[in-house]
Amino acid sequence: MSKKSEKKKLEKSDKKLKKEAKKGNKAKQKTASVSSDITPQQRQEMIATAAYYIAERHGFSPGESKKDWRAAEKEIDKLLKKGRKKEKKKG
Repeated sequence: MSKKSEKKKLEKSDKKLKKEAKKGNKAKQKTASVSSDITPQQRQEMIATAAYYIAERHGFSPGESKKDWRAAEKEIDKLLKKGRKKEKKKG
């Protein structure tokens, strides 16, 4: 995949996440409900995007990237776990 197409894909993903963030918890729950359908690569992309927004909140402070990544992993895994619980209740 070319860098240009990767950038477009990331921009599209960023726009979607920003839109979902505006919707609040309902959008997060909706995203989490499809947790069994995501691949490890998709999970990594979700974490990367979340880490970016976490870093953005504190002005991309130097030396914080590992902390931001861990926080993003925790947040995404929490959402995915919540989604799995909902799926079990439905099934």
